[in-house]
Amino acid sequence: MSNLSGEFSRTDFGHEVYDRWYLEHAGYNFETREFIEKHFPFYEKVLELSKSDKILEAGCGIGSYSREFTRHGYHVVGMDLSPNFLSEARKITQHENLKIEFILGDYNEMSFQEKYSVIFFEGSFFYRSKEDLVSLLKRIHKALTPNGRVYFVHRNRSIWKPRNPMIDLSETKKNVFILQKSEYDEAEGVERCTWLKIDLETRKHYWCDYSNKHLLPDELKNCLVAAGFMDFHFYKKRRLGDFDPLNDSDFSVVAKK
Repeated sequence: MSNLSGEFSRTDFGHEVYDRWYLEHAGYNFETREFIEKHFPFYEKVLELSKSDKILEAGCGIGSYSREFTRHGYHVVGMDLSPNFLSEARKITQHENLKIEFILGDYNEMSFQEKYSVIFFEGSFFYRSKEDLVSLLKRIHKALTPNGRVYFVHRNRSIWKPRNPMIDLSETKKNVFILQKSEYDEAEGVERCTWLKIDLETRKHYWCDYSNKHLLPDELKNCLVAAGFMDFHFYKKRRLGDFDPLNDSDFSVVAKK
């Protein structure tokens, strides 16, 4: 590794280098159609969906959930901060002869001026601090129509076990290495991830790191109330039944305006 010279360029979701790797090597993070079909009755039930709903899938990735909403006859708009993910989403959607509007945007930056009756997150709900979460929830509340609903999945920090640092140094092609590291700070309730791409031939190296905060269930309830949500329910993750804070490591949240 003595040739490991050259500066690291910052990259992230939405950057061509990182997204190209993600689409090729981390596609397992995009749910299969079979997986979504299995859980779709749960979404319809807890969100009380009707064909008059206008749904926003925030952080839609390659549009897997957006397509399933469309197949069931719902009006959905998919949004993601990655133009590369959206390009793939449009390609797949066109191949399946479905019509879906996909828009480029970061839900942590958007004002959500458009009015939706449902805002849906599945595996894409991230925030860095309690203050960021309240800000996001307030903007979601503002963007919802009367009786509008928001859905997302959240970790149960009170029992979620810290993960051992995960390090994966893998050669993807000659003289190109990818390093991934993920670790959980239990004291801070923060998941920290790092990704490096090291190209020993071109000496073009790329670096990405991000963190995701996890609040305790009662803290999350306080944030929902602070944002204006007084009607909300915590379910077992993608299943009917009340969330059990002593045993469930994750849970699904539905909040109504």
